[in-house]
Amino acid sequence: MGVLFNDVVITKLSGGLGRRTPDQDMVSGLLFDGPDTFIRNTNGENTDEVLLANDQLYRLASVEDAEGLGITENYDQEGVSAFYQITQFFRLNPSGDLFIMKSDKSTYATLVEEAEQMLINAEGQIRQLAVIHSNTVTFDATQTAVSRAQTVANNAFTNHRPVEIFLEGKGFDASATNFTDLTSLNAENVSVVVAMDAEKAVQENYSNTAAVGVLLGAVSKAKVSENIAWIEKFNLTGDGFRAVGFVGGTTLTTEGVQKTLNDFKYIFTRSHIGIPGVYFNDSHTCTIQTSDFTFIEANRTIHKATRIARTALLPKVNAPVLVDPDTGTLPPSTVKGYETLCRAALERMISNEEVSEIDVFVDPNQDILADSILKVRIEIVPMGTARRIEVNIGFKNPFGLNA
Repeated sequence: MGVLFNDVVITKLSGGLGRRTPDQDMVSGLLFDGPDTFIRNTNGENTDEVLLANDQLYRLASVEDAEGLGITENYDQEGVSAFYQITQFFRLNPSGDLFIMKSDKSTYATLVEEAEQMLINAEGQIRQLAVIHSNTVTFDATQTAVSRAQTVANNAFTNHRPVEIFLEGKGFDASATNFTDLTSLNAENVSVVVAMDAEKAVQENYSNTAAVGVLLGAVSKAKVSENIAWIEKFNLTGDGFRAVGFVGGTTLTTEGVQKTLNDFKYIFTRSHIGIPGVYFNDSHTCTIQTSDFTFIEANRTIHKATRIARTALLPKVNAPVLVDPDTGTLPPSTVKGYETLCRAALERMISNEEVSEIDVFVDPNQDILADSILKVRIEIVPMGTARRIEVNIGFKNPFGLNA
């Protein structure tokens, strides 16, 4: 609808109060390389006082917070895309909660390795982390980065900081005749993004950049059970991201190539006939289709349940456990106590429609006197996802039914 009269046009914004939901599912991270920034004097010249330094953790609640650190549109140059990724994150999720850290690591792989220290510095609060690097590299470097990222994710899970890692598909060429099958990389907690706004992708500063900020924002906005390719909820269109595109500005004209990329577990964007907008193709991770952890939402669901269960059980570490004096097994009261403790902590995920059901089982026939280990089994029935909807449609002749 066009403007009818000259007027003062007011747009209501959201997110300025910095309010956050009680859940920490949206807490995200962005790791990047780039120059330091400095406080400016009254003449607009840099002083010696650093605003944005290497290996320092900063927490952002808005784009304005980034600008306060000197990360502005002018910061994005020579391959650096930090400001673009941050603005896209907060565009998708104005209530987002974003940790950032800058490093001087010279290669994509070594920068990814720095993610482990960032997760430690954030004390495990980061649930999903994107990594971007300014170097123009081949896709081989991206594959190496995927391997390093999975190592970081494995270590994070072992140390009670489960995380999903999103990487730019640097060096990706959508016009190629052959593509790397990402399922062969066996990286169930890593996703590779090759999507980029078509207009931004042809600009020199963003020629080897992928829109990981868009993915990070969408994931942080979603419930842990939700697929970020859900058409009804995740239309990605907006300022800075208006058209389907790929890293480097190359385009795809055949649905066959898109199907191949989807089968090979790349995350890209697409449009749908009959509805406007730009949407993700799916929520892939770099592992085989038959894995329980082949989609981001499956990982986020299990990670959330893992954190909740550990928090519930942690106070019980080193606690005395009553055993049956005749058999040495666990009596019903002990079994029920631990099962109730875990189930009560996890039931909120059911009420939030993040899982369909949760079962907790403590086997009474375990010899805790021998090994001092209490074994608890938690089984989660996840939410399903309607990735494909099949409809049968045809004509019906009412006359024949009444004959």
